[in-house]
Amino acid sequence: MSESVGTGWDVPAGVKDRCEFHWFHVQRDGCLVVVILSSAPAWYVGHFDKGRMRRCDGHECRMCAAGSGRQLRYVLAAVDYQTRQNGVIEVSKSVAELIRSWSARGGGLRGMTVQFEKPGKSKHCRLEVTYIDRPPPGWAAEVQPVDVVEALSSTWDRQVA
Repeated sequence: MSESVGTGWDVPAGVKDRCEFHWFHVQRDGCLVVVILSSAPAWYVGHFDKGRMRRCDGHECRMCAAGSGRQLRYVLAAVDYQTRQNGVIEVSKSVAELIRSWSARGGGLRGMTVQFEKPGKSKHCRLEVTYIDRPPPGWAAEVQPVDVVEALSSTWDRQVA
């Protein structure tokens, strides 16, 4: 991080994005349209525990020992199409594979516009994903992606604390 100390109330956006990661969540009976900023996703193996995904600790993982199923998860940097909020979004393997299949349409993952939607009222209803076939807005090219691996590490560090 180039800047770690400064004065005043206004923290530069680049510093803020490295410290305060926004995790996008699709609300029940709602949708979220984002422009993907990642050139490639980050992935991890995790367990669903107490309402959230937690990283699998590997060989001596207590959740594996307790019989908790493991899931492959993918994380992408993105920017909200409407609010221009920069952040990260986590998806399942099946959603990631669908997004991957679409990435060739526009010449790659970065700049792809995708809509995520939860069609039902349940918090755990499936996530529907739609490819939006239009070029990204010009402003999106200027948005620097959140470092997804750093966001994951920071999130996991807070879970342990």
